[in-house]
Amino acid sequence: MKRIMKKLKIMALCILTATCSSCLDMLDKTPISQLSVGKLFETADGAEAAVSGCYSFLNGTGYYSQDRWCFAFEGTDISGSAGGSANYQWTSGENRWSDWWLTTYQAIGACNTTISRIKQSTFDETRRTSLLAEARFLRAFYYYHALTYWGGVPLLKDEITSLDQVKNIKRATREELSNFIIDELTEVSDILEKSPAIVARASKGTALTLLAKMYLLQEQWENAAKTCEQIMGLNKYKLFDNYSDIFSQAFENQQEHIFSIQFNADYTDFSARMLWYLGPSKEEWDKFNGLGGSSAPTSFYDKYDEWDLRLEHNLAKTWRGQAFKDSRIAIIKYWDRTGKQMLDHDGLNFPVFRYADVLLMYAEALNEWKGAPTQEAYDAINEIRERAGVDEIEELDYKQFQSLIRDERARELCYEGHRRFDLVRWGILVETVKRISKEINSKGGEYISEAHNLCPIPQTEIIKNSNLEQNPGYETTKK
Repeated sequence: MKRIMKKLKIMALCILTATCSSCLDMLDKTPISQLSVGKLFETADGAEAAVSGCYSFLNGTGYYSQDRWCFAFEGTDISGSAGGSANYQWTSGENRWSDWWLTTYQAIGACNTTISRIKQSTFDETRRTSLLAEARFLRAFYYYHALTYWGGVPLLKDEITSLDQVKNIKRATREELSNFIIDELTEVSDILEKSPAIVARASKGTALTLLAKMYLLQEQWENAAKTCEQIMGLNKYKLFDNYSDIFSQAFENQQEHIFSIQFNADYTDFSARMLWYLGPSKEEWDKFNGLGGSSAPTSFYDKYDEWDLRLEHNLAKTWRGQAFKDSRIAIIKYWDRTGKQMLDHDGLNFPVFRYADVLLMYAEALNEWKGAPTQEAYDAINEIRERAGVDEIEELDYKQFQSLIRDERARELCYEGHRRFDLVRWGILVETVKRISKEINSKGGEYISEAHNLCPIPQTEIIKNSNLEQNPGYETTKK
């Protein structure tokens, strides 16, 4: 049975990827036979495989395996890197934007096809309803990524069966896209199970966590706080006693994890590459004569109290009793503590949503909503600080608590895909980059502008579709 399901999943991924290329790239492609798609959805197992195919995009390098995960911290106040994204000399012709756009719309297209076909299917209604909710959550999740990268984008809700559906399509407004995501998450959060039968699949808590993030993005503070209360009221999640357990394969998919990307070290294409990016090379690991990965700036290291237990897990100035070359500070959050050689790929899952994030969002939303920290806000942040072994906080005003939350999110959630987007939604990305660029001797401070709160629409997409407008601050030709 497992072998049959594995074959179904592989077939589903091939079919969905073939039929769901970038909405504009599809102008140059002939859709795959509808018979292939139709047969896949004749049974519940086939539909299950299709939904699994919708999840599989998250494991690729275009999402959480490497590229976008790195982008979320490079060029921010928690990265010492002066190159790559950190220089802010972005142009619309760079391959990464077109690659990410393509991956995003492949994923959205796969979800749309799956949703459309499950609606037409006739297998067990309970299972159909559950699978539909999962696919709708994933579509909302992919659109959330598109929103945070590009703002308003073409909003496709239906399966693409004709090229006329996507020819010369315009961008939805940011408000239209946000409302769609919020409406979808609100509906599916009432359908998804609290504890799904399949480990690590989307749950009620997963949908509510993304909904809370959307409300924070929209500055709907009351809704954000009340959504966090719903998550807390599920009585399903709690903090690990030890911070390090979050990032241990021995404790994957457990009490603090709300939604994690599942990785397998045996399959390079579906395995996390955090160690490849952050860790030393094999030669450096064997001889330990330096640091081959990214590093952290001193100012971020200094944000931790010296007795903060998170510091020794996340950052290091020495390893095996030796200092790193150039006195750099290593990011060791995902390093293997067992003494094994660093690998180019690793089986450690990636924590997209975890309960500590919910507590931090709750504290932030309450402070913004009420205009001052409430006792519930203090309780939420102090629960996190207690685990870290640092003093509880009390008697802060609105501004002091706001500043504390912003630093606490960095200390707790660093290198987990949040920092750039936190700085953007707070409206402080530009000033933060200008400050940190002086410390790390980066050109980023000279080139960054408010335009960099969004990424450029890929040049390739605008050439194909004259109705696509470029984001302000980026030059693009339409031929």
